[in-house]
Amino acid sequence: MKSKSILFAGIILLIGGIILRKVTQFEAIGLALIIVGVALKTGYIIVKAKRGEYKPGKELILLILGLLIFFTGLYLRKSDHPPIEPIYLIVLGITLKVGFIIGFIRKVRSNKN
Repeated sequence: MKSKSILFAGIILLIGGIILRKVTQFEAIGLALIIVGVALKTGYIIVKAKRGEYKPGKELILLILGLLIFFTGLYLRKSDHPPIEPIYLIVLGITLKVGFIIGFIRKVRSNKN
């Protein structure tokens, strides 16, 4: 359960950082929370891989593509005339990242059984 608390802390910090950046003037603190949250989630995945509980596979492609598309959408938000609405890229990126999480959870659970 200890390792899951690291994952959940990372998710809470990530969400808290996003909310803090959008709702308040504390953008630097929000960014710090986002970075720490992502680091905790990444650490959780690395620990699971090192213990042999998770063997990276094709679902990792979803994560990489999701991150690339998500960050492209964020970058295009600052553009005056983007070739595509950035919100579509952001939503698609998040959807692919959720697909990775589902694949990750399925693999970890199947390795336990």
